[in-house]
Parts: sequence; structure tokens; C-alpha cells
Amino acid sequence: MKFTLKRLIFIIILTSITKISLCHEFWIDPKNYHLSNNEKAVANIFIGENFEGSPIPFTKEYFKIAFLHAEDNKLKIKGRLGDIPALNIKKMFKGLNVIQIESVTKYVEYEKLVKFEIFTREKGYPNLAQKHRENNYPENFFESYKRYAKSLISVENFDGKDIDTNMDFELIFLDNPLKNLNESKRILLEYKNKILADHKVSIMSLNNGYFRKEYVRTNKGGYFDYLFKENTKYLIESVVIIEGSNKKKDNYAKWHSLWTSYTLKTPNK
Repeated sequence: MKFTLKRLIFIIILTSITKISLCHEFWIDPKNYHLSNNEKAVANIFIGENFEGSPIPFTKEYFKIAFLHAEDNKLKIKGRLGDIPALNIKKMFKGLNVIQIESVTKYVEYEKLVKFEIFTREKGYPNLAQKHRENNYPENFFESYKRYAKSLISVENFDGKDIDTNMDFELIFLDNPLKNLNESKRILLEYKNKILADHKVSIMSLNNGYFRKEYVRTNKGGYFDYLFKENTKYLIESVVIIEGSNKKKDNYAKWHSLWTSYTLKTPNK
């Protein structure tokens, strides 16, 4: 009976998640970003907006890849069906630890083009709806999408560096963002393991209840410089939108979007 009830709750939660608008961020939210030795890492996976959202339960049907990286160490993250928080990681390493999550391909159906146009404009593609019309695509159509997320957790100290996990769409810290907070840090954006120049990136921050959202663009080198503030939680996010496969197996999706996010919390100086 207990398993049946848990399964039912899980199905209800998962069904509600599929109804959330695609124009929402996807991020890893650790309960604690800075851990002591032998302390377990616990983190929710959220779909939402501006640091407010709905937690996703752990399910193999959603998480295609889940790994923990620390220097040369790489461990597969395992979980139990329906767990919220989704991530409970017992084995952590001293210094910087990077959680990597990649979702399976999902689909969203648009009944009217106007919602797609609002979404694409907000994400840096102001002419995509017009291209949709020029291609004689219907107003009612599917879009496929995948989500890629990383989160930075420290254990005991802030030594270490970020990891290039080879995801199709990824943010990478070229400088340690938890040290020397009086200096700006470089954040690289890669698509298909190549730098993505002149691309829109959103930076959301939360400090003592004060929320701020900024927009930057990567330079010719595919990165941007940013000065982090102390004791502040950050969600960095970007979206790439490309032509969909337009094949039956993908619901004849006309467009495909890739989402990447990175979360961290800076320490006190």
C-alpha cells in the first residue's frame, strides 16, 4: 500500500510538471552549497522562474545523465524513484564538486504561435517566429527540448576548478568563482564543444531576499566577465534554439531548444 501511494503521488507530481510552461528555468538547488567533511549533499531539481518553482522527483525517465565531478573524480549519481529532493549524494570530495544533470528529450505543444514568439524573443531570438511563418509551419506545432544543468558545491575549502563535462550545451567557469571575490571571473559558453560567441546569457541573483536579473552577451571568445558578490546565490542560464527534426518520432517538432543552467553560492569574504 505504501509503495502504491508513493507511486501515485509521484505520477501526480510528474504530470503537473509536464504542464509547466517551457519558458521556465531548470536548475539544481542544493540545500547547502558549502559542506563540512563527510556531510551529504542534498539538492532539489527545480523547474520555475526567478528562483521560484516546482521540484522534480527523481526518475530515470527524466534524468538521462547524473554525475558528480571533482578534479579527476567522476561518480554516477543514483537515486530512488519519486525522491524529493531528487539528489542525495553521500560521497563528496574536498574542494570544489560539480553536479551534472542532463534530461531526456521532452516535447511541448504550442496551440498558438504568439506564445512561441514571446518565448523566443525573451531568449534572444527576435526573428524566429517570422521564420516560422516563412517556412509555412502551422500555428499548432511541437517543439522538442533538452535541459542541461550544473551546480557548484564546496567541501571544507574552495580549492579546485570547474569541469568541462562535454554536454552539448554548457557553462564553464574559467576562473574559480568562490575565491578572490574582488576580481571578475570569466564564464565560458560552449555549444557542441565549441565556443558560442555573441550569445545572450541571463544571470539571476538572490541576496537576503533581494532578487536581481541581469542580461549579458558572450564576447568573441565565447565568454563574459562577471564580478560576483559575497554571500549571494546565483542562477546563470542560457538557451539555444535550432531547427527541429520534423520527424514522426519527434512529433514532427519544428524547433529544438537546448537549455543550460549553473547554480552556485558565493561565501562571505
